[in-house]
Amino acid sequence: MKRTRYVPSGIRPAAMFGLAAISIAYAAPPAHATPQFARTYNTSCTSCHSVPPQLNINGMAFLARGYRMPAALEQDRIATAPLAVWVTALQEEQISRDFSEGFLSKVELISGGPIGDSLSYFVEWRIGSLQTRSDGTLRDRSGRFEDAFLTWQIDDRSALTIGQYRALNQVDVSRRLSVSTPALFGTSLAGDPSSNKRIESLRAFSPAGRSPGFTYQFQSIEGESPSDGLFHFVTLPFPGELSIPLTTEARDEASFELEGSPKGVFLETFYREGLNSIGLHGFVDDDRWLMTGLGTLNIDALQITGGIGVDEQEGAATRVRSSLQLEYLLPHNDHDRIRAAVGFRVEHITKSGRATAYIPYFTMSGPNESYTFLLNLEYRGQEDNERFVAGFSVLF
Repeated sequence: MKRTRYVPSGIRPAAMFGLAAISIAYAAPPAHATPQFARTYNTSCTSCHSVPPQLNINGMAFLARGYRMPAALEQDRIATAPLAVWVTALQEEQISRDFSEGFLSKVELISGGPIGDSLSYFVEWRIGSLQTRSDGTLRDRSGRFEDAFLTWQIDDRSALTIGQYRALNQVDVSRRLSVSTPALFGTSLAGDPSSNKRIESLRAFSPAGRSPGFTYQFQSIEGESPSDGLFHFVTLPFPGELSIPLTTEARDEASFELEGSPKGVFLETFYREGLNSIGLHGFVDDDRWLMTGLGTLNIDALQITGGIGVDEQEGAATRVRSSLQLEYLLPHNDHDRIRAAVGFRVEHITKSGRATAYIPYFTMSGPNESYTFLLNLEYRGQEDNERFVAGFSVLF
């Protein structure tokens, strides 16, 4: 068994998880609400999140308004620092490889909000960013931007976004409850070959992958909520990464890059009503394409997400990608300071050299006030890729 090489502040992650459970159970409720938006409106995390970071209906409407409350509540905004911090430690057990590693995976600075009447912005900068490689070493990408974009609300039905972000809109995988990204969205189509392996990797495309780009959004049918209706998106993603590398290794692993020719065109259409949605998205390039059908269904505390897609690229066999995910929000009262959910996902990519994966996971958050803790546990049952990941985060 490989020894853990680095643990934040000299504390093993297992001990941190125990401390987190105690803190969640006994933390006193502070005077104000959570980072940044909850402080601004003097509310709690659970006003917009079922279990942070997953959005509920209120949170989706808030996002659709460009980080604004309904007009009647905007006058109650409180002046506060437009900044939040998210720190995560992981303990990763790659059972199939007899590998164990504990490390501080991310330290993020997050800021977002409205600018005037028609603009909004969101920035998520990882000043610390570590992840494991298949050979057991840690990859340092400190200084990269997870998100950095500006949105202009042209009129009531159309908007333009520019910056770096995920192309997929129907399901926001950045607010997922599981540790891992569903393979349905995260599996890439390889980019054109290059003598520079980093550039080659940045030319790859997946719906969940972040890229610099432009997106035009149009809403052809409006609903009761700003997040409801029939939406259409056209995105031009570009090979590259926006970053300010902060370490010697990050200058190679997370260098600032931007190529002038787009990867292709990403098209998306979906209809949403509350937490239910149905839609299609596709990506087209000269020698590669992807098409996926996707749906979400909410039944009380149960959220179901399922999809099936087909992709093909020159020199490779056609693949079918599928995923079915069930998430259940554990019983709670509206004023409970602790929220928890369990989930299970089964996913498969044909002709990928991987067997079907079965992924149960658990998430708990609290006290969901001026700061909150997150505990994430996930097991992956997959031939030759069995693993367990435990994560502990603090947001403030």
